[in-house]
Amino acid sequence: MAKKFGTLGQDYRDHVRAAVDADSWQGASAKTFGQWGRKTAEEYDQAKGEAHGVGALFRLAHATLDAHKKAVERARDDAQDAGMDVNSRGHCTMNFDKVAAKKGEEVADGYRENPKAKAVVEEKWTDRIKQVVKATQDADAGLCTTFMTDPKEPEKGLPNGFNGAVGDDVVKKNAARAAKTYESIKNGGTPSPEKLREAAILARAHGDDPEFSRTLIDSLGGPEGLIKTHDRLDDLAYYDDKDHKKSYVSLDKALATNLASATKNPDSAFYKRFQGDMEKAGVKEYDLKVAGEKIPEESGSTHHGQKVRGYQSLVSLMQRGDGYGKQFLFDTADAIRKAEDEAQGGDPDIWDLMGDFGTKQDAHFAHDPLDGILDVMSHDPEASTEYLDPGPEEKRDNLSYLLNKRDWNHVDLGSPDPAGMNDPDKENSDARQGLARAIEAGATGEQPIVGDGAARPHATHTIPEARIMNQVIDQTDPGMGGSSLPENLQRPIANALADYSSDTHRSLYRGDDASDHPGVHGSADNATLNVNPQKLVRVMRGVSDSPEAFAMMHQAEREQIRQDISNLPPDVGPTSPKVTDSMTRAGATMGAFEAIRQDRVLDLRDDEMSEADWNAKLKYHIVGGVFTPLPYVGDAVQRSIDTWTWDEGNQVKSSADTEAKQELTRQWLSSDSQIRHMVNDWAASSESIDEDAPGLSTLKSRVVMGQRDDTREQAAGWLARGKD
Repeated sequence: MAKKFGTLGQDYRDHVRAAVDADSWQGASAKTFGQWGRKTAEEYDQAKGEAHGVGALFRLAHATLDAHKKAVERARDDAQDAGMDVNSRGHCTMNFDKVAAKKGEEVADGYRENPKAKAVVEEKWTDRIKQVVKATQDADAGLCTTFMTDPKEPEKGLPNGFNGAVGDDVVKKNAARAAKTYESIKNGGTPSPEKLREAAILARAHGDDPEFSRTLIDSLGGPEGLIKTHDRLDDLAYYDDKDHKKSYVSLDKALATNLASATKNPDSAFYKRFQGDMEKAGVKEYDLKVAGEKIPEESGSTHHGQKVRGYQSLVSLMQRGDGYGKQFLFDTADAIRKAEDEAQGGDPDIWDLMGDFGTKQDAHFAHDPLDGILDVMSHDPEASTEYLDPGPEEKRDNLSYLLNKRDWNHVDLGSPDPAGMNDPDKENSDARQGLARAIEAGATGEQPIVGDGAARPHATHTIPEARIMNQVIDQTDPGMGGSSLPENLQRPIANALADYSSDTHRSLYRGDDASDHPGVHGSADNATLNVNPQKLVRVMRGVSDSPEAFAMMHQAEREQIRQDISNLPPDVGPTSPKVTDSMTRAGATMGAFEAIRQDRVLDLRDDEMSEADWNAKLKYHIVGGVFTPLPYVGDAVQRSIDTWTWDEGNQVKSSADTEAKQELTRQWLSSDSQIRHMVNDWAASSESIDEDAPGLSTLKSRVVMGQRDDTREQAAGWLARGKD
């Protein structure tokens, strides 16, 4: 509502007041209307302020009463868990059967024989419920007083009109109350559970109010105070007071929400002051137990008690929230890069710490703040695209820096040799996870895929999204005989490639000569990507150490083939140029995928994962793939995906012999099997084609398999394998 009043007020100034203030209208009437026009404009401002204030009061009321309601429900649930029956008035009566079930018949019999002891327990639980109900009533009365308070009449606007001061005093007082609790925590105190709940309620209720959030952060001492407050909350939650972990994490989440709203407007004086102070605080060192306790004191190492940098704490806090403004994300990422990038005068080792912090146990700590801010950014695909887009002439180097120039070794294992040629540091186990998710979000314009989710069929992309995908392929190409991509990049990049299956399908068919016109083409919101097929095959192989990644791309490619087949006219035969073109493209992509799979299988001879394990996982993910029904196909083609997967997949399951299972799996994964099913199912979907129709056998063996063989051999050469 406040936003609407603001829009109406601005419209009034732009279109009504502007006309009145023009020189074309003069005299007494113009003067009188000008006075009333000013009052009207002021009234819109007051209406905006009042709507904002009333909204803040309602959010406060909702957050307060919701928290108290949950407290009452928890007290009731605790009483029931203790063996009480609770009536609608909160009175507790012992249920002997429940007590016996929870504590044993002996305890229940003791209460049966001792009515006084039974009454004491019942009264204890009844009183506890009364206390939380009384707290709820007091909170309700306090809210009533707050709502009924009559603010001071404004000097601007109309008499008895809207009042922009509504809620202002409440917001200021609540910011002060919340800040008092946060300040106590920052300074080493441990506020009571009631104070913690109150601060969390206030911070959540006013989380979207920039004035509240700025007042709170300023009260804590700006960026440095914010960092220290977060660090102390983290220490309490994970080390010093684990019994109240939920309360501390809730307070930290609320603080992250306040940070998001306080920094939404990059043109505000607060924002500019915050960023200036943060650049200094971000590289300073602070105590944080997740790092300090990583190396045990009894080890005797001087690294016990190691400190963290401010940006590590800031990003840790940010990962607890969402809804950050794009400019805040960009400026924070740029400042972190400036602190570490040698080309900008930074120190590549600034984030180094002893120990691997990439474990699930340490996930609450953003040990690599640049990767961490990219992870936060990945929740906003539009921001990810804008930050990683290299631009039409590739002048922006964020993506290039992250893929090729950045030092990712942040596990400190000592100093380099005197010549500086050998740095013993290594990567954390979660290195590049944030980058990977940001690439997937930025290149697809969608949230990263979670778990076993499927790629979008026939997705469209913007020019900037396609530029990101193009540069990722270009700069992660390991070259002939090159190594695999870093493990944490594999699945997200495969997800992104699967989103571009219509483009990769075209690029893998050399007949289209995509390599003659590489790069991004098309319109702003419907871009096409022509990729050098050599680079594409090597990148696809580079992500295929992961069977899940290979399966994702394979599923998307089969979906593209199905789409092509579904678009064939129903009355064409196996010798039709349209049919041979569609089938030839299918053969080419199957050949490329088979070369990639065979290359991976050869590498598995020296790998910890056996060929059987990799194939089994691949088959599992392909069989479990999700596919979208196509609008114009015969039943046989619509069922083709089931035929491709389940027929021979079930043969594998039913085989009791291990070697037989492995051989059946190899056959099932081979393109020979897939080609036969693909052509047969297409033919079955057409009433005019018999199984023995002239040209059908040639279509399979010469057209599709011939193109498959050519592309497979060519792709194997690009992978430095040559003929098998």
